[in-house]
Amino acid sequence: MSNLSFIEEIEKLKINQIIPNIINSIPNRSLQVKYGIRYIDMSDKLTPIALKEKPTIEYLLKQDESEKNQYFTLILVSIDEPSQSNRLEGEFKQWILVNIHGNNISKSEELVKYIQPLPLIGTGLHRYVFILCKQPSKLDFIGEFKIPFSMEKRKDWNSEQFIKKWNLTVEGINYFECEYDDSVEKLLTELIDSKEKTIQINK
Repeated sequence: MSNLSFIEEIEKLKINQIIPNIINSIPNRSLQVKYGIRYIDMSDKLTPIALKEKPTIEYLLKQDESEKNQYFTLILVSIDEPSQSNRLEGEFKQWILVNIHGNNISKSEELVKYIQPLPLIGTGLHRYVFILCKQPSKLDFIGEFKIPFSMEKRKDWNSEQFIKKWNLTVEGINYFECEYDDSVEKLLTELIDSKEKTIQINK
């Protein structure tokens, strides 16, 4: 589990300008992220090769059982494209799960397939932000793109606009930092060569 209290987490999000520069909302609960056997603390420095497999996500529901049939969305974005000092390319979608039933991540739909961080060589540390949102109901996300193992439709995104569009409520935030290692070039080549097709969701 994280070594920070919830109040310390909020302060760290403000100090590191995740709030309000990326998300203009204060979260209501802790969002725990675990890669392998390691829980991450906010602003942990990690390597891309250690993040090859998707993480385990944990969060608590309200004890009164009012959220047992609640649906959630989980977003993971790179916010420093192409670098922290030159954020001109919007956000990059790393992973999006929608219609998560309660806190059972296995009961969800993968809108954007997970890929490990891809910070380019010489661009320093990049911040990667997890955002957990409460949905107003189960949603069909018509008009959005279902993105497979591909680079298509991942770039130049804005999570705050997506949250407002679908009337989502920010519930939890976590983040880590990451910079280039040799695994990035290999994955970029695989993504560029991928023949998997992005599909727009229609009725």
